[in-house]
Amino acid sequence: MSVREGISTTAIVTIIEDVGGTQTRKAQPSLGELVCQTGSMSQRVAIRVLLGVALIPVVWGVESPTPALASGGLDVTSSYSYMIDPAADAVHVVADMRFTNVVANKTTGNIINRTYFKGFSLPIPLGAANTVATQNGRNLGVVPRPAHPDGESFFEVLDIDFNSNLFYRETAHVLVTYDIIGQTPRTPDPTRVNDAYVAFDAFGIADSGRLTVRIVVPPGYVIDTFGSDVVQSDENGNTVYTATDIDKPDEFDIFISARNDDALTSSPQSVGSNTFVVRAWPGDDSWNSFVRQQITDGVPALETLIGQPWPIKGSVEVSEAYTPYLYGYAGWFDPSNRTLEVGEELDSQVMLHELSHGWFNDHLFRERWVSEGLAQVYSTLADERLGNATKSPTTIDSADPGAVILNEWGDPLLSTGADDTEDYGYNASWSVIKQIVDETGVDGMREVFAAATAGTTAYVGDTAPEYDHPSTDWRRLLDLVQLSGGSAKVEDLFRKYVLTPTEARELDDRNIARVTYDKLESDGAEWAPPVAVRQAMANWRFPRATDLMKRAEAVLAIRDELTSAVQPLGLALPADLEQSYESAGLDLDKAQENLNDQLDAARQVIAADAAIDADHGLFSRIGLAGTSLSADLEVATKAFEKGDNDQARAQVAAILNDIDGSEAKGKQRALLAGLALLGIVLLILVLVLVVRRRRRKRRSAVATAPVPESEPEPEPESESEPEPESEPESLADDVDPYAD
Repeated sequence: MSVREGISTTAIVTIIEDVGGTQTRKAQPSLGELVCQTGSMSQRVAIRVLLGVALIPVVWGVESPTPALASGGLDVTSSYSYMIDPAADAVHVVADMRFTNVVANKTTGNIINRTYFKGFSLPIPLGAANTVATQNGRNLGVVPRPAHPDGESFFEVLDIDFNSNLFYRETAHVLVTYDIIGQTPRTPDPTRVNDAYVAFDAFGIADSGRLTVRIVVPPGYVIDTFGSDVVQSDENGNTVYTATDIDKPDEFDIFISARNDDALTSSPQSVGSNTFVVRAWPGDDSWNSFVRQQITDGVPALETLIGQPWPIKGSVEVSEAYTPYLYGYAGWFDPSNRTLEVGEELDSQVMLHELSHGWFNDHLFRERWVSEGLAQVYSTLADERLGNATKSPTTIDSADPGAVILNEWGDPLLSTGADDTEDYGYNASWSVIKQIVDETGVDGMREVFAAATAGTTAYVGDTAPEYDHPSTDWRRLLDLVQLSGGSAKVEDLFRKYVLTPTEARELDDRNIARVTYDKLESDGAEWAPPVAVRQAMANWRFPRATDLMKRAEAVLAIRDELTSAVQPLGLALPADLEQSYESAGLDLDKAQENLNDQLDAARQVIAADAAIDADHGLFSRIGLAGTSLSADLEVATKAFEKGDNDQARAQVAAILNDIDGSEAKGKQRALLAGLALLGIVLLILVLVLVVRRRRRKRRSAVATAPVPESEPEPEPESESEPEPESEPESLADDVDPYAD
């Protein structure tokens, strides 16, 4: 036989009759044991639903010095019915029980030992109301008492007397009815009964194979069951769970959790442009007010700490629900459906943790440990900012029975609920992320979150970071925290707590590639590594990255040769060379081609400059007279600096062509100049001869001309006129005597 909890004082009653009809009584009490199994109400550990609690019925009486009992002496057959009644805010329970005395009378000489039972004790949920017991239609005496002397129990005990003593082979048909009213929110007992939520523990008292339990849930409820196997059926729209002929009644137990969200109250709450709807159990105004205040204060605090606005578009529904507790969690948040559920506890850490999952979820961070660790760290930071008490993670214990590599800590199994692995995973992820955030700082982490949200690369060039990843896994998180956040601890933390051996080897490959990358970055100076290299590094494609970096170094070698070549001329390299190198997205062929072309143009410009500065001969100088080689060279250098190599080459070709042809051109010019000079001399001589000849003829004509008879008086000459020169005489003296 079995009873739920709280074995009361028991005794076996025996009547001793002698032939004279006299009777004697002797009582020997036997005390039972109180059994009560509960769990904690912490954030992640569910209340254990009283599975496997001993169910032991109790009998009253007095025993003889030599009692004779068969298996306790009282056979029990029972049928329990539990019916949820939303209108009455109660669960109606009917226990239909049959007790049979199986202790046979015993005759010794002229003495008859007759054992009878005066009543029994029955456990019922604490706070049950409207308790009635009847036998054959007659009310029985019922005396309630605590199941535990200290009152630390979810049950109480009913001591029930039969309407008459129950002797051998007699059967008592007893009907016990009561209502489960449920406990108020935030009490340890998980029993709840309100319009939106009903939770209770269903059990029964009987012998093996003689117990039936039946649970009726009306329509409109979403039901979770925990414990023993039952058969589910539909009856007139009701959901019915039935277990019959239960083999081990003392082990049978089923916890019913039935929620009707349509009956939740609704209170809108706005935070800036963001909207929330707070849905509470009817009558739980404390929870409603608490949650609304947490949303009002917590969302802005988290926005400031994270550096990103509330990311959920559309109204978020925040509901009071016991369901997370049943699986071992304090709450959960589904950003995709915009639904957040938390339990009835007024715990700011829990509320802020779940709100943090608006940012930290698998849409942003792939690994669960990252999201959970960040949510716990930032809910703690927000709690601290709001002036609430905070906690810290415990030291990670690798020998913990639930220890697991964090990258292998998968999604929770709701079929089994929270366990040691869940406890370890939450604490270890909290500890690892806290160490990273403490080192990097809130400001540094804001940069990490900005890059993660935008999906931009951790390997940033000289321009705005390129889009790289839609979500962030552990590899990208490590890159961001190390490159953007400046963390020096993250690699050691990952190796110790996060990575599998295979993943640790990936980290080894990364470190080798990072050495090459750092050298490339240093060699490039103001030239950032090309996009192709940075993408390969960001995607952890290290063989390809290494190959590309070798080619990039070759390109930089050309650049350095080019820089050295043009430095004496004070020339700047074209800006598009750096851009061509840095923006190379697939390979470096084009960048290398551009630099080689520029180097070729530079060599030609240098050759032109050297040709101009060379020592030219007389005829070359004559040939170059009137040219503007320096101006032409300036045009070529400006074209070079703009990257217009075709124009630079054209100018160089013209300069070299002028220089190459300058000697021949100078000789030609000298010859032409000599001929021109000779022509001028001859022309002058001819002119001189012509002038002399004309004067001679004029003089001769004057000498032979007749004198007129009367010659007019010459007019007096002006005093200002000079005397005529005696040029003719002078010319006559210079006349070549052999001219005629």
